[in-house]
Amino acid sequence: MRSPKIRAVFFDAGNTLLFPRLEDLAQDLTAQGYPATVEDFHAAERAAKQKLDEWVWPQVRKGEVPRIVDHVYWSEYLRVLMERIGAPESARERLVRRVADRFRDLQVWSIVPPDTAPVLERLRAQGYYLAVVSNSVGTMEQHLARLGLGQYFQAVFDSGVLGVEKPHPDIFRMALERAGVKGSETVFVGDTHATDIAGAQLAGLIGVLFDRVGAYPHVECPKINSLQDLQKVLEEL
Repeated sequence: MRSPKIRAVFFDAGNTLLFPRLEDLAQDLTAQGYPATVEDFHAAERAAKQKLDEWVWPQVRKGEVPRIVDHVYWSEYLRVLMERIGAPESARERLVRRVADRFRDLQVWSIVPPDTAPVLERLRAQGYYLAVVSNSVGTMEQHLARLGLGQYFQAVFDSGVLGVEKPHPDIFRMALERAGVKGSETVFVGDTHATDIAGAQLAGLIGVLFDRVGAYPHVECPKINSLQDLQKVLEEL
């Protein structure tokens, strides 16, 4: 059943609709002589999200919203990952470059959970306008099409094309204008509190936090750990 209040649902892409092949990345580091596990990557993700919260939210509260933020997240992510695998200083630059290059390759971001397409199909059938708003490298629309997800979205807003990243409200405003809806009629689903939820709130959208790895146990906002839970949240709104 469609929420009478909500007309559109926007989604983040990475770690919301599609996920990186962490087992492959862990095996690559292990082959380099530094045993790694998927949990090492999840721990790095949790730490990076906390660091981003600490950096972004004070600026947001002062009304000073950065246009570029992802460098802060990835710097902390890679620092923690190197510590987790015990990489010595002499090897860190090489390993960081190796992991960073893999993450920049959208082919690594190719795991689509089995519940994703059915959820999107149901939302489209219920009449919601669906779009993606992603901090990416400029080719997210084509990548979603390759993964079979492009058919569900009326528009894709990629920071690599637009020149502005979440949490800056401009990227959300572009999406609202294209959809022809108000922020109060729109839900944004994303996995990062400091960029997805802060940005959505700044632009007047309703943020729903997708916390699959348990990075935000104490955050107070609508929260899900599976896309299947989104329908209930929409109905409650």
